Amino acid sequence: MFFYILLGIGILGFIPIYMAEDINSFIFIMAAGTISGLSLVSFSIFVQKDWKGFRGKNGLPIRIVLGGMGLLVLIMSHFFWVDFPNYITGDYRTLEGVPSEVEYFPPSGKTGESLFVTVEGVRLPLNPVPEVSEEEAEGRYFVIKYFPYSSWIVDYEIE
Repeated sequence: MFFYILLGIGILGFIPIYMAEDINSFIFIMAAGTISGLSLVSFSIFVQKDWKGFRGKNGLPIRIVLGGMGLLVLIMSHFFWVDFPNYITGDYRTLEGVPSEVEYFPPSGKTGESLFVTVEGVRLPLNPVPEVSEEEAEGRYFVIKYFPYSSWIVDYEIE
């Protein structure tokens, strides 16, 4: 039973990561990724070797896949943990200028709309997406406050 709880926590932790654009909470995304990754890695390590979990199938391939997924999630969460001291102190980087490149991707069936700008050689996704078109954004002046490792946008202004 304990192993199923670990597996459930690991899988449910992906929901906030998937909805990161809508949630827009640094701490929540960081915690969800860390808990999900640790749960999946713990599941793959601590489940019994002779476990016949999913309809009597051998658990080794499932353990390897879930452990790998957990490691990938932990690697992605690492960037949030590196930026965590900056989050606490409010120490973030600021980019200012007219973007050299603006990329707009309209919403599709799998993703929402997204706008990427490149200012001073740094490409960042703007979340939430501003109410300007790609052509309007190209000549405007941007002030973007962000965390450098996770590329998390704290705040941005378009002048």
